[in-house]
Amino acid sequence: MVPIAILGEQSLWKPDEMDVEELKAAYKLGKRDFPRSHLPKADLHKACLADIDLSQAYLYRAILSKAHLKRAFLNRAILYGANLHQAQLLWASLIEADLENANLTNAILNHANLDGANLRNANLSHAHLVWANLRDANLTNARLDRTDLRSARFCRTIMPDGSVRNDGCY
Repeated sequence: MVPIAILGEQSLWKPDEMDVEELKAAYKLGKRDFPRSHLPKADLHKACLADIDLSQAYLYRAILSKAHLKRAFLNRAILYGANLHQAQLLWASLIEADLENANLTNAILNHANLDGANLRNANLSHAHLVWANLRDANLTNARLDRTDLRSARFCRTIMPDGSVRNDGCY
C-alpha cells in the first residue's frame, strides 16, 4: 500500500498497482498478503495461490478459472463478472465478497464462508458448496442447476426466486 496525504488528512491508503507477474513472483517468494490489490481483468488461470490474502482486492472480471485458492481470504473482494470456472476454493473466506455475475460453474466451495456475499446473477451450476456458509448471502437470479448444497448453512439467505431461506439459523 502507498500512503497518500490529502488536504491535511493524516494518510489514506491507495491500492497497490501491481501486475499479475509481480503478484506471482512475490507469492513464489513466500508473500501471502495482498489486501486491496488492484487487479482488474487479471489472468490468473490455473494459478496456485493457496492461503493468499486478497481481502478487499479489486478483481473485476478477473480470470481465475481452475485456480487453486484453498484457504484464500477474499473478504469484501470485488469479483464482479469474474471467471471462477472449476476454481478450487475449499475453506476459502469470501465474507461480503461481490460475486455478482461471476461464473462459478463446477467450482469447489466446500466449507467456504460466503457470509453476506453478493451472488446475484452468478452461475453456480454444478458447483460444490458442501458445508458452505451462505448466511445473509444474496443469490437473487443465481443459477443453481445441479449445485451440491448438502449441509450448507442458510440463514436470511435470499434464494434465486427471491424467497428467504432460514433453515440454518441457530
